[in-house]
Amino acid sequence: MPVDAEEVQELGRVGVAAVKRWLEATTFIELNWNVYEDAGQCIALCLDGSRKKFDLAGSFIGSRRSPVVVESKRYSSPGNQHKYFKEFLATAYSSTVHESELRGSDIKREYLWVTSHPFQISEWPELTTEEKIRSALEEYSDLLDGREIDSKMLRRVSERIWILVWHEKQEDISLTHEELMTVLATLNRKAPTL
Repeated sequence: MPVDAEEVQELGRVGVAAVKRWLEATTFIELNWNVYEDAGQCIALCLDGSRKKFDLAGSFIGSRRSPVVVESKRYSSPGNQHKYFKEFLATAYSSTVHESELRGSDIKREYLWVTSHPFQISEWPELTTEEKIRSALEEYSDLLDGREIDSKMLRRVSERIWILVWHEKQEDISLTHEELMTVLATLNRKAPTL
């Protein structure tokens, strides 16, 4: 029997919630917004005027404090991930350039791709390189809106792309929300900077 849209939506929500708990349990990331409840906070604007919704958005905490967006993929095989990952790379570049132009400075957003199954294993070490982002931009050239690729920006974006592999068993060895709150108070990562 085929899975209906509501079931797919719920599976996505459950997967995103699990990834959120796992990332926050590192004590270095706080993800205040999710696409299901706070879609507007999870949007990145691209050069061509398109909007990309990420699953989660927030920031690193501690000395780093960079904004972060997360794309969560729950797969049992490599599937179509590589196709979606290339779009993710092109979106990361396009939205970084767009926001830098809009604000007059680079906000240094980091982009996390969290998957439950690795993909492109033979290329794994190169998936976040400048060359792969350039290739993705060639495939998704609409996201450039006619602009040339800026080599400096390409380098910056490649340094901010993460690929993390998550397994549901990691939930069993992650801090609970209550434990996390206790630990964060002790670590004082959210201390004021001014």
